[in-house]
Amino acid sequence: MVRPPSPLRVEDLPLPRLKRELRAAGSVAALDVPRLAHELALPAAQVRGLVSWYAELHEDPRALRVCRGTSCTLAGARALHDELAQQRSCRAVQCLGACDRSPAVLTAEDELLVGAGARALARGTSAQATRSAVRSLIEPPRVVARLRVEAAHRLERARALGAWAGLERALASSSLALLDEILGSGERGRGGAAFSTGAKWQACARASGERKFVIANGDEGDPGSFVDRALLEDDPHGVLEGLSLAAYAVGAREGIVFVRAEYPLAQRRIAEAIQEARNAGWLGERIRGTEFSFDVQLFAGMGSYVCGEETALLNAIEGRRGEVRLRPPYPVTHGLFGCPTVVNNVETLVAAAEIARDGAASYRAIGTAASPGTKALCLNHGFAHPGIAEVPFGISLREVVERIGGGGRDGRAIRWLWVGGPMGSLMTPDEWDLPVCPAAMQQRGFVLGHGGLVAVLEGDDLRELLERTLAFFAEESCGKCVPCSLGSQRARELGAALPHRGDAAQRELEGTLRIAQRASLCAFGRLMPGPLLRLLELAGAELRGGAR
Repeated sequence: MVRPPSPLRVEDLPLPRLKRELRAAGSVAALDVPRLAHELALPAAQVRGLVSWYAELHEDPRALRVCRGTSCTLAGARALHDELAQQRSCRAVQCLGACDRSPAVLTAEDELLVGAGARALARGTSAQATRSAVRSLIEPPRVVARLRVEAAHRLERARALGAWAGLERALASSSLALLDEILGSGERGRGGAAFSTGAKWQACARASGERKFVIANGDEGDPGSFVDRALLEDDPHGVLEGLSLAAYAVGAREGIVFVRAEYPLAQRRIAEAIQEARNAGWLGERIRGTEFSFDVQLFAGMGSYVCGEETALLNAIEGRRGEVRLRPPYPVTHGLFGCPTVVNNVETLVAAAEIARDGAASYRAIGTAASPGTKALCLNHGFAHPGIAEVPFGISLREVVERIGGGGRDGRAIRWLWVGGPMGSLMTPDEWDLPVCPAAMQQRGFVLGHGGLVAVLEGDDLRELLERTLAFFAEESCGKCVPCSLGSQRARELGAALPHRGDAAQRELEGTLRIAQRASLCAFGRLMPGPLLRLLELAGAELRGGAR
């Protein structure tokens, strides 16, 4: 295991360094690989491998990035991409986190264009993106409160709205008391696995090691989910406070906020918030006059969906391919550079800051015994009322769809609900009476995941949906295991063959997906086939187009 650099400087790590060198060189062909390999102490083959593996290191930085995620696919992203590609360089990206305002395009100048503004770009005009609508069934809101306030990303405004009060309260007590508070709250991670936040922190606190790290996982990535983007952009101090609390609880002095490449505004806002927090004494040495010292750096992702998985994310920071590690050992004992590491989802950290401020009892007063607290759900553009909605755990999915979402857009019927991203679940209307609760949904074979809800409407192009999801499966497989890497490629070919080979192609496609489901190394390969198999079950005849 490579020892961690001391001090750890993100800008000197292999991937950020490679990106700077590539921008300076102007092209991959002009990159001085032997020199870089020597300076990074890496084999030249590994440097070339990194460049070819991460999209941000080999794709044209001047190209328009056209979102081809699930929601944008349903909003006609393919036609938009093809039209724009006739005029300028374009490349497809999986999700720009604007699923409530689809379709979406990100310019080379990092300007986000959505909906009519994105379509207008093809006609030579544009319009600035609007913010996501934010609603809450809880008053006051627990997680999304600062998302509803203008300029809450600035420290002064954030402080007036309660930011950093949780850390202030924790520092007046002890790290053990903070751990007890988080454990007592019953908070579970919001990134999909729903593991106990307190148990994760406690395991890292008990792990031996001279250095420990805490990381905010802002590599959201699931098409259909965009709450982390909103929190990173509009409540960066809430994210930093939650990360600081994790550091205080486990005994870490170093933190990283990992933000995906497709969220440039979030990267800027986090960088600004880090500097503001340092200047105000919330980050740095002897914070608020205590013995607690902690600082944070920003790590910009390089365009890989799989890096949302915590061990793949660690590999990316270390300068490796973003492949999933075998577990055990787990990151809490052997994480970044082999050191004990906590990796928490962004929403999880913001909720932890609320617990530290208001106490475990206040948190447990909302939700259910199995899932206390709230969840910020993301409703895509297919709903009559898209946006972010904070709801108590335990609310029925039907109430979310009908009361909060208002049913389908433009009065269209919702045929199915795609919940939890491409690795989630495709649910028919008769299955919507389940509570929004990871445990309850899992018992019925469904996945809440990150909490993204994509409405598949009557009349939507199902063949385009299938083909684009299969493309996502193939393009984002890390390549480490055969059932996923080759299986996804074969599945993509078979999906395209459905209209020509009919039943035979569908049977082979289903068999290929089931092999990946059973034999893949990580959750990506094991869970991606589930909703695809359900789509084939529900709409096989339509997807075959009459071919037998």
